[in-house]
Amino acid sequence: MGKYVKVANITDLPKNQMRVYDVNGQEILVVNVEGELYAVNNQCPHLGYPLFFGSLEGDVLTCGFHNAKFNVRTGKSVGPVTGKSLKIFQVKIRDSSIFIEV
Repeated sequence: MGKYVKVANITDLPKNQMRVYDVNGQEILVVNVEGELYAVNNQCPHLGYPLFFGSLEGDVLTCGFHNAKFNVRTGKSVGPVTGKSLKIFQVKIRDSSIFIEV
């Protein structure tokens, strides 16, 4: 079991938005899907492009470089571009703060 690190307050991340946070030198993208929070590595496993520059539709995150698509709930690829999955991180909410397990 890893250590949980506070990255933000819940109010910093509105529904259906995403933000990048530096957690111990690693860029982690936190995504709010209809009030549920998910955290993934900010690098596309296809070619390393920052996923923050992509788009979010429901729980599908699309890389802005080659249109690789991933389900943010599972990290799994959902398109033909790559079969590689995103690294996902556990998220906890405590006292209106967002914590990521590293």
